[in-house]
Amino acid sequence: MNYVKLDLPKIPKDLILPLNEVLELENIFGGKSKNYTIHECQPELREYLQKLFPDCTKFRYQTLTKDIPIHVDRGREFAINYIINTGGDNVETCWYKEKTSQNPIDTAIFPKEEWYKLSVDTHHTVRNITDWRFAITVC
Repeated sequence: MNYVKLDLPKIPKDLILPLNEVLELENIFGGKSKNYTIHECQPELREYLQKLFPDCTKFRYQTLTKDIPIHVDRGREFAINYIINTGGDNVETCWYKEKTSQNPIDTAIFPKEEWYKLSVDTHHTVRNITDWRFAITVC
């Protein structure tokens, strides 16, 4: 299995910035994409997350507006994600044996406001996005 649900509390809503405010923050994504952004969490949220994940150092918001290509994340084996807005009714995270595969070896639909640890050193994508997908990612 390429993911596991974590038994952790929901993030208090008052610590999560609205999507429009997050999009005004600097996009620190190093790749080339019009469909994906990544932004540092503000200090109050970072402080809250650091207590949950004392061994982690990166606490970021991420947004997706459309499906993204099959890829492997650079510089990390796993991500811990908390979905704020799913991005649609049937948005799937899919894992593949290789980049050119057509058939996933594993799929998951993650509900909002739950924590999941995902394998990101395996080829994967997010598909069926019809609205803003908004999440917090920790690593």
